[in-house]
Amino acid sequence: MSGAHDDVEAIEEAFVTQWSNFGNAPGGIWHEERDLIWAEAPVPQLPYNAVVRTRLGMDAEARIDQVIWHFRERAVQFLWFVHPTAQPDDLTKRLAAKGLSLVERLTGMSLDLASWSTAPGPMNGPVTYRQVADEQDLQAYEALIDAAWELPERSHRYVVSFSRWVYRSADRATRWVAYRDRQPVGKITLSYLGAGDTAAIFGVYVHPTARGLGIATALINLAITRAAELGQTRVVLHSSEMAVHAYRRLGFVDRCTLPIHATTSLHRVQAI
Repeated sequence: MSGAHDDVEAIEEAFVTQWSNFGNAPGGIWHEERDLIWAEAPVPQLPYNAVVRTRLGMDAEARIDQVIWHFRERAVQFLWFVHPTAQPDDLTKRLAAKGLSLVERLTGMSLDLASWSTAPGPMNGPVTYRQVADEQDLQAYEALIDAAWELPERSHRYVVSFSRWVYRSADRATRWVAYRDRQPVGKITLSYLGAGDTAAIFGVYVHPTARGLGIATALINLAITRAAELGQTRVVLHSSEMAVHAYRRLGFVDRCTLPIHATTSLHRVQAI
């Protein structure tokens, strides 16, 4: 059974490596520096431009100013995540003083697969669940990203390019789409990019017209089952305030708090 400290490290590592997709995909830039790790993407909307790890020293104020100035020169909205290992200790206060608002307080959570028993399969009825495996599923997944983040056409082109880049590497992630009456209504990603014994859940979204049908739970169970089949020892995620109780019912345990500061409101994160 993994310890709480190990789980926190795995949650942070999964988060950082997930955002590396945005920086390493075509058109992006991934900055992995001694004191900061941050991603740039060629779109102005959240959540693609972000600082994902901060371990600053004596020059903290100057370094924060440099990154903020760079994003503002590009005229893009951006996030700044405050992880448990973030330095300096007063990073949240410093970001607020620079005009970045606290827009979400995520909960880092973990599930020990050694104590997890096989969950019931997806619900019967008008909802079907498909692993993304062809052009139809890719388009459905991308349409749900647009719905979740309300992206304009210009940004949609980047999302498509990014989505296809991730899809080409089977060892990066597995994705599923839920269909109701042949229309895509839900999605989830299981990422394999963090610690070797850990899988991470990202991008859980159910369209408002299909909520309350158990779709999110079914998608999460599919992801957990796949992680167990692959021999992973735990699954980690970051939950919004809205979703945390649902994850607890599934056996996930609170491990840490992950405040998000940003230049504008964060519309939907991990919407269930």
